[in-house]
Amino acid sequence: AYLSEAELDIARQLNGILHRAAAALSAGADESGATEDAAKALVSAGFRKIDYVAARASVTLAPWRRDRDGRLLAAAWLGTTRLIDNVEIPSA
Repeated sequence: AYLSEAELDIARQLNGILHRAAAALSAGADESGATEDAAKALVSAGFRKIDYVAARASVTLAPWRRDRDGRLLAAAWLGTTRLIDNVEIPSA
């Protein structure tokens, strides 16, 4: 297995952290603040290194604009395993 039981418990938190940040962005939160808060939450959850947490346009992956649908993307490390995930940021 790539992840231990303890690491699996941490890994399960990734999607929830991203969903909370995406909801904050959709509600008007500052993008840099929301992505930084999500990265801090990932570290607090037990991820050892965060490669990125970024808001991007759904289709092009260009920088996200509030008037268009977007995706919140993240990559973070647990042990030697790099996990990636993304969630929708609904347009305002």
